[in-house]
Amino acid sequence: MSLTRRSTESRCSVQLWDDSIYMVPPFLALAGQADEAVAQVEAYRAALWDPVAHLYAHIWDDGQRQWVDPGFWGVGNGWAAAGLARLVKALPETIAARLRLAGYAREVIDGCLAHQRGDGLFHNVVDQPSSFVETNLAQMLAYSIYRGLGAGWLEDSYRSAADRMRSAAHAKVDAAMCYK
Repeated sequence: MSLTRRSTESRCSVQLWDDSIYMVPPFLALAGQADEAVAQVEAYRAALWDPVAHLYAHIWDDGQRQWVDPGFWGVGNGWAAAGLARLVKALPETIAARLRLAGYAREVIDGCLAHQRGDGLFHNVVDQPSSFVETNLAQMLAYSIYRGLGAGWLEDSYRSAADRMRSAAHAKVDAAMCYK
């Protein structure tokens, strides 16, 4: 399992972060390690997935057996959705787990969409309206939805949500951000 290591005094602590779902499993699949890629997702899901909220918690410290951040960080859930979308595409079509992983992506997309603001964006901590509004989750969910639509594992009913998030993110781009 790919893990982030943090030194605490004289010992090393193993932490699981939701954004690692984007970083490691797709790479493993492209490197020909499909079974390990799937095992990674299952391990992260077992540790971080909240089946009621349909969201991933941010950071679990496995060495200390405690949460570092149990919050539903929006961008982390976006990384998870995008990582799952990338992984489904990267896995060989013969891998039976592809449909299950696509289902995992749909679940986190739905979990996030349940907290979408009226302007199409999300709060930094998805289920905490007191946290600041940010743009990255909308961009990553739109990407994940478009990937799912293109691959056929999401229904066309998701397109309007992706278009809305894309427009909301685009509205945040001003002249100073454009390249000339």
